[in-house]
Amino acid sequence: MYGKPVPYNMAGAQVLARRVNSTAKGKPYTNASATCRPAGPQWQIDTNFPFQIFQSKGWFEFLFEEYHGRWQILFDPSAAPHLNEKRYMGRSIGHWKGDTLVVETKDFRQAIWLDLDGTPLSANGKIVQRIQKIDNGDYNPYLEIITTFFDSTYYVRPWSVVRTFGWQPELTNFLEYNCEEQVGDPNTRSEAGLIRDPE
Repeated sequence: MYGKPVPYNMAGAQVLARRVNSTAKGKPYTNASATCRPAGPQWQIDTNFPFQIFQSKGWFEFLFEEYHGRWQILFDPSAAPHLNEKRYMGRSIGHWKGDTLVVETKDFRQAIWLDLDGTPLSANGKIVQRIQKIDNGDYNPYLEIITTFFDSTYYVRPWSVVRTFGWQPELTNFLEYNCEEQVGDPNTRSEAGLIRDPE
């Protein structure tokens, strides 16, 4: 955000360099998406596939065409005590601040990749998103999401990105997405062919 470089510490820079170099050599490390596991809210929302948003009094839910991803945001975590365990998408708690939905996500089951290059977030990292519908009246409304990452494992300070998403009602009906066909069925291919990242 604002053209500033990502403030990696040495550990974060080394993880990213290792992942980028492995891809350049044609032997990329396996991330969650390559094994059809939930890849985390930032990866899901940043892909070029459509998503839908559902809202009730007690929760928001983003559904994604890609990976059949599901990102649930609760307003009252005590109403769903069974969701206290760590999750692939983390645990997301939201509240309204004016017309902005503020969401804090933490308690990841494992470290996640924030993008295709392998920008890391440790399992102990935290993501805060500020989600706002922008309607200037002169064109279609859009969604603005400002995301701030907190992770002292890989960064010297918090850092942010901003994304905007257009409203396209013609994409309401998702195309069929078969993860196994996209990446190869993990149940039928040899696990030995996957290169695991040590992080």
